Order: sequence, then C-alpha cells, then structure tokens
Amino acid sequence: MAPMPTTEMVPPVEPRPETGLTVQSRANDADWSLAMALAWIADRTETAVSNIQSGSWAPNEEAIRELLSALRAGKLTAHGMFEGERIPHPIETAVWANFEIVVESMRFIGHPSFVPIVIAQKMGAPRTRLLFVTVPAAKVRRRWPLGRRTVAAQTRCQVYLVAEMGRSPDRQPKPKHEFLADYQARIPGLSERAFERAWAKAKTLTSTAGWGRPGRRSRCSRSG
Repeated sequence: MAPMPTTEMVPPVEPRPETGLTVQSRANDADWSLAMALAWIADRTETAVSNIQSGSWAPNEEAIRELLSALRAGKLTAHGMFEGERIPHPIETAVWANFEIVVESMRFIGHPSFVPIVIAQKMGAPRTRLLFVTVPAAKVRRRWPLGRRTVAAQTRCQVYLVAEMGRSPDRQPKPKHEFLADYQARIPGLSERAFERAWAKAKTLTSTAGWGRPGRRSRCSRSG
C-alpha cells in the first residue's frame, strides 16, 4: 500500500482522485466509485459503502487485490477518464494490466481527520492516473454477494490479527475474548467461529509462540 502523506491540503479545483468528502456515497446508486466498491467488498454492508464520507474507513489489501483481479480479467468494466481528458468512457480491460489501485491518506481544510483517497494509477513512470472511476454497483453486488460476507469478515480479521501478532510475537497483549469483542465491533458479520478460524490461521502464518492456544475460552477464563 502506498505511503500515507500527512500534510494538510486545500482540495484542488481540477479533477482529482476520489475522496469521501466529494463522492456522493449512496448505496443505491447505479454506479459506485472505487472507494464504494472496495467498502462493499470488504464489509458487504450498505452502511460501509455510505461511511466512506466519514474519513474513518480504510480499504484492506485483500479487497484491493480482488477488485483489481476482476478488472484485469474483464469480469468488471470500469468507466473513467485519463488525466487531461474531459469525458468519461469505458476503460479497456488491457489498461488494468499496467495500472494499480493505491490508497493515500490526506487531510483537507475544513475536515477534522485524515481521509483515505483511492487512486488508480499507472505502475512506474509516468504515474498517469485515472480520474472519476466508477463500476456498476449491481455487478459488484453479484460478484461479491452477501453470502460471502462471513468469509470476507474472517479474512479481514485475519489481516488484523497477523499485524497484532507481528507487533508482539512473544506476548499476547490482552485476553483473547477482548480481541473477539474488539473485532466484532469493527468488522460487520464476524462470528465467533470465523474469529477462531482467523486466530488459528494467523498463528500459523506468524509462528507466534507467545499467544494462547486457539479454541473457545471457558467461562472461567473469560472472567479472569
């Protein structure tokens, strides 16, 4: 994922990458911005799609990979325009072989927090960008249906746990049930069973020795 600049900026007048400040984030729109599509892929909720305006969301790398894969395979057709163009048009499938989706974080005058910006740009110099990119909402919903929400939640939980275990491989910083409560609050659709699978997989991936064994905690251990 691209480095996150931390400078405060005045939103430019010319076409620019999309942000939650300017995109009209309605889940029932016929076309979704890349940010809206990524929010749906990650969480499978209309609330997540609408919440990109808040500046509190951040698409995960798995969602970015899935969206790029669909665009590069021609399973999803995007509309947009290259820098210097004025009229949006279909983006040819072949274009995506040389383009990537990155997320940067910027703060704009009048907004209290940093806002993730989704950018479609060419890999390597020159960093040509695609502007105002949209994809059909109905096709996004069909390709990533609600039935797969549990899988998406488990994947997102696993990403968080791998990061946590990487930061503290020799010591589990808090009880397992607290991690479960935290992630269920942050990840829509995360069941306890999906959390257990993510926990076990994260332990395997990180070879973490200082964390408790996977499996449900007893009532006694939860109270302790």
